[in-house]
Amino acid sequence: MRQRQGFSLIELLVSSAVTFLTVLTVSAAFLNYSQSFYTQAGIRGGQASLRQTHLMVIRNLRMAGYGIDPHLAFDFPAGWRRNDANNRSNRLVFRMRNPAFNTIATNLDNATITLAEPLRERLRQGQIIQAVCIGAANWRYAQLSADALAGSTTLKLVPGNGTFPNQNDQFDKVSCFGSSGGNKVHIFKIDVYDYSIRFIEDRPYLFRQHGLGSMSSIDPYGEPVAEDIEAFRVTFLREDGTPFIPNPADKAPTYETAADHADRRNNNPANIRAVIVGMAARSSTRDLSTTVDNSIPSFSKLEEEVAVFVPSSSSRAQDIKMEPKISKLRGTTQSPPGIRRVVSEMTVQVRNMRSSEMPLPIYSLATGSCTGGVPNDYYNCAGG
Repeated sequence: MRQRQGFSLIELLVSSAVTFLTVLTVSAAFLNYSQSFYTQAGIRGGQASLRQTHLMVIRNLRMAGYGIDPHLAFDFPAGWRRNDANNRSNRLVFRMRNPAFNTIATNLDNATITLAEPLRERLRQGQIIQAVCIGAANWRYAQLSADALAGSTTLKLVPGNGTFPNQNDQFDKVSCFGSSGGNKVHIFKIDVYDYSIRFIEDRPYLFRQHGLGSMSSIDPYGEPVAEDIEAFRVTFLREDGTPFIPNPADKAPTYETAADHADRRNNNPANIRAVIVGMAARSSTRDLSTTVDNSIPSFSKLEEEVAVFVPSSSSRAQDIKMEPKISKLRGTTQSPPGIRRVVSEMTVQVRNMRSSEMPLPIYSLATGSCTGGVPNDYYNCAGG
């Protein structure tokens, strides 16, 4: 009689253990691979966001000061500085003339500007406009008090007070702005780029405000332009490359100021010649393999002694005090464990700040050429 054969209990236990260990090993390897892939994908997302954001900001920053007085090219609203006494800021605000916009005014007064042709695009409330005499003999700024729709020939203005950007109360003091003599006045649009970091549901975004919309502390037309940008640092440099904190109270050099004049070396914003822009982007996903708390890195240079602006409680005027050198760069914000960061810092030459005269576009009535009078469509030839 043939004896029945099978596996013993010990053999079954051993084979089950081997199978379990094999499955456990494969599962662990798969989980490690998945976690590594997940982490690297998050890091690559942060790198891509940083690269694209840096290029966008730098491309716009290179145009800062085009078509506007150099001392007005950069702005320093409340909150632009960090709390520590070094040459760094959390916010970057600059202005430039939009090279794609031009129209002609036939009459200007403190309340309105009358255009020779209907607008081809909508201008929003708060838009800064620039009125320039033919030949750039003189110019003034104004701000819209209401939206101007496409097809409109009237711009309504915020009442002038003699200071930028509301200088329309001086229109009657500029000879070329009158309606007599058939003089025409160029009207340009001044764009504002206001970059800062905001958090939405604990996720950081780089925002750009346009300085448009209702006159409130919140810009309804501000927009997030990049995600996962967690830190933003700016440093301003003089002609010789030394860092400084711009002080709008210092006397501003004019286009006629000699190159070796003392006003070209003070702390007025007109003397900004380069800007160091530093950013830190965080990974879009957390690295669960680490529990390290990473502080946001600091950027930029220190000075032996720096000016710190202290806002006055009674007005927008600012007092200045001096504070000693900070001996160590430090971050100020902590993020959840496992956040990886990518840091980038670039120096941008702001060449328009070296302008020696107010630029005025060249126009043409003939297609393909850039000589002669004002074109029928009022657009700049080759962007000015």
